[in-house]
Amino acid sequence: MELEQQTKFDLLVRQLERSTRQRTTTKYQLKVAALATIGYGYIAIICLSIFSSLWMVRWLLELTQKRPITIDPHQLWVLFGLVAIATFWVQPNPLSDREIHRSEFPELFAVIDRLSSELKTPKIHHVVVNYEHNAAIYQTPHLGWQEWCKNYLILGLPLLQSLTPAQLEATLAHELGHLANHDSSFTGYIFRVRRMWEQLTADNNLFILQWFFRWYEPLIKAYSFVSVRDREYAADALAKRMTSPEIAAGDLIQTYIYQYYLQEHFNRQLDRQAQESPTPPLDVVTQMLAALRQPLDPHVARVWLNLILGQATDTDDTHPCLSDRLAAVGYPIPIDWQPQTITHTAAEQFFGDRLADLAAELDLQWAESRKAAWLRQYYQAQYQQEYLGTLSFQATIAPLTLNEAIIQAELTGELAGESQAFPLWQELLAANPDLAHANYQVGKVLVNRGHFSGCTYLERAIALDPELVVSSCEELYRFHTSQDDRESAETYLAWRQQHLPKQWRSKLERTLTDTDRFIPHDLEPELVAEICRKLMNYSSIARAYLVCKPLQVFPERPLYVLAIQLHPRPIDRRQAPTTTSQHSLSLGDRLRIELNFDRRLVIAFFDNKKSRITNRQDWRLIENIQKIPNATIFQ
Repeated sequence: MELEQQTKFDLLVRQLERSTRQRTTTKYQLKVAALATIGYGYIAIICLSIFSSLWMVRWLLELTQKRPITIDPHQLWVLFGLVAIATFWVQPNPLSDREIHRSEFPELFAVIDRLSSELKTPKIHHVVVNYEHNAAIYQTPHLGWQEWCKNYLILGLPLLQSLTPAQLEATLAHELGHLANHDSSFTGYIFRVRRMWEQLTADNNLFILQWFFRWYEPLIKAYSFVSVRDREYAADALAKRMTSPEIAAGDLIQTYIYQYYLQEHFNRQLDRQAQESPTPPLDVVTQMLAALRQPLDPHVARVWLNLILGQATDTDDTHPCLSDRLAAVGYPIPIDWQPQTITHTAAEQFFGDRLADLAAELDLQWAESRKAAWLRQYYQAQYQQEYLGTLSFQATIAPLTLNEAIIQAELTGELAGESQAFPLWQELLAANPDLAHANYQVGKVLVNRGHFSGCTYLERAIALDPELVVSSCEELYRFHTSQDDRESAETYLAWRQQHLPKQWRSKLERTLTDTDRFIPHDLEPELVAEICRKLMNYSSIARAYLVCKPLQVFPERPLYVLAIQLHPRPIDRRQAPTTTSQHSLSLGDRLRIELNFDRRLVIAFFDNKKSRITNRQDWRLIENIQKIPNATIFQ
C-alpha cells in the first residue's frame, strides 16, 4: 500500500473505531457482511452481463441468418456456472503441519474438549502442531463462499514450551473464542472476498474491475480491519473469563517476551550458522525448545518488556499492542515485574515423553521448508566474504572510496562481529565526523562495553539521521537502565515510542510503486562513476538509469533508484572472473552488496517489455523513470 493510501486507510480506521464505539456488535457486523456481499454481487452482475451478451449474440445471429442456432441453453447455463465457480473460488492455503490425535495425547484433548464445551464452539476437526511460536484457528471451506468448513486448531510447539499449562488454557480459550463467536468463519468470509478481488485485479486485466476495486478495496479492508480487531479484544476477554486476569495477562506477556527473544537472539544465531554451512541444521526446533527452557535474565527481560510495552497499536496488524491488551483484561504491569520460572512447561505437561519425538519430526519439516532460503543466505554470505577480501586487498594498494569503506566496515560487522568492525568505524568517523551510521556503530559498541562516551555518539547519530532515532534510543535506554538511571532511560523510551510510527511510514514510503514520482538525482559525479564501474563488470546489463524519489517522511534522507535494463541474452564482454557464489547468487543480490550506499539505493531490473520491482511486474514504473532528464548513466 502506498503512503497516501495508507494515510487514508489509517484515517478511515480511526473514524470507524470512534463512530462504532457505542454500537452493537451485530449491527456493525451486518454492515461488514453487506459490504462483502457487494463485492460478490458486482462480480455476479458482470458474469450475468457476459452471459446475457452471449445470449443476445445468439439471438442476433438467428435474426440475421433467419435460422435457429442449435445451442442448448442448458449448455450456456453450465458454462456460466463454471465461470462463476472459477471466479468466486478462493483456494485455501494447504496445511502441512503434524496432526496429533486424541489417542496420542488424551490430556491435551481433554482440556480442548472442556473449553469447547463451556464456550459452545463448533467441532474441532483437526489439531495440528508446527514449529512456529504461535497459535491459531484455521478454517478450510468446502466451497469458496460457503461456511461449511473444517476447523483446525494450530498449536506452535515453541509457544507451548514458553507457557505454563494454565497459560496455555488462556491461549486455547482465546483461539476457541473466535469459533465461539463465529469469528473465524466470518473473518474467513471477509478474507475470501478480499483474496478474490486481489486475484481478479492482480494483473490490471480489466478496467471495469480496477475501477470498482479502487473504490471498494479501502472500504472492505478498513471495515473488516476494525471488526477483526474488536474480535481480538473479545477473545482476550473470554480468555480472562475462562482463567483469571493474572493468568490471561501472564499468557500475553510470556508470548510477547519469548517472541522477542526468538527474533532478536535465536534467529540471529541461525543467521550466523547460515553463513558457514550450505545446508540447514536438522535440529533447529529441538534447539529452540532447549533455548526456550532456559531461564531469562530478569534485568534483560524487564528491558525487553518495556520496549514491547512502548509500542502502540497501529494499522499494520489487527492484533492490538500488548499494553492495550493488558489494559483490556484489567492487569496493570507491576513496576517490579520478574519473569516467571516454569517448573513444567505446557509442552512438557501435555506431550511428556513424546515431546522429543515431535520436535524431531518438526526438525525435518523446518529444514525442508528453509532449504532454498538457507542456501541463498549461505551464497550471499560467501559472496560478502569474497567481496570483503577484494576491498581489503584494494585498501592495501590505494585508499578506498567513502562508500567502499562503509561497505567494508558493514561487511566486517556482519561476518566477523561488531568488535572486529569497531576500528574500521572509528577510522571512518575520524575522517568523517558527520557520518551518521559511523556515529551509531561506534556509540553502540561503547555503550555495550559500559562507556558513557558512547551516549555522545548515539545522540549525534540521532541528530544526523532520523532513521537511526529508534535504534539509537533503544541502545541508550538499555545503557541507562543498566546504570540505574531510570529518568534518562524513560526519556529515551518515550522518544523511541514517538518515532516508531514515523519509521514505519518511512519504510512504507521507500517501497516502489507504479505511481511514484521521480526527480533527477543529485549524487556526486564521482559516486555515479563508481556505480558505472561496478556495472561494467556484468555483461548482462544493457543500460542503467539513476533517479531520486522525493519523500514526505524524512525528506532529508533521499532515496535513489537504480533501474537496470538487461540484455535479452548476455553479450561477450571482458569482465572480472566469477566464483561459485557469484554464479549461485542473483545479479540483484550481488549489486546490493557492492552498491550499499548506506541503504539509500533501491535496485530494479527490467527488460524492454516488463519490469520486476520488489516482486511486482509493472512497466509503467520504468516508463516514469525513463522520462526523467539525464536519468541514463550507463549504456
